Amino acid sequence: MDTLDFRILTSLDADARRSYADLARELEVSQPTIADRVRRLETRGILRGAMLCLDHARLGYGVGAFVRIRSNSPSKRPLIDAATKMPQIIEMVAVTGEDCSIARVVARSVEELAAVLDRLSVFGQTSTSIVLGTLVPPRNPLGLQQQAEPANGTVTKPARREAARKPRVTMHK
Repeated sequence: MDTLDFRILTSLDADARRSYADLARELEVSQPTIADRVRRLETRGILRGAMLCLDHARLGYGVGAFVRIRSNSPSKRPLIDAATKMPQIIEMVAVTGEDCSIARVVARSVEELAAVLDRLSVFGQTSTSIVLGTLVPPRNPLGLQQQAEPANGTVTKPARREAARKPRVTMHK
């Protein structure tokens, strides 16, 4: 990857729906160059498409939680299969430590969250943390690379996009 690839990814990170023509104008290269670079980034698996970012609370899923699961089984397959069938589980990761996985859960009510926890508890001990707010929203590390601290101890200016994006606290009701 070169500088142009990073600039393309940084621009798409700010708005993944931008047209190739718009990117070409911003980055001062031709539209076919942008199309070719994006295709290559996709072929290499670096760029894996665009993701829809939803406001779960505005969709009625006002309760958010992280559920740590300490499995009592050597096989994670039954847990993964069950979690995949629960629309309230929007992400699940395998982790090191005492717990074997962590699920990110959204629910319409505390009662719905309790039902999800009941379904997960058959796979092992669960420990739940309710989300009170989002202090740092999901992001990619691209803009942060430009803020790296040089050897002389001064911090470089953040990228234009990162300077414009201020973290905001989102409280869930």
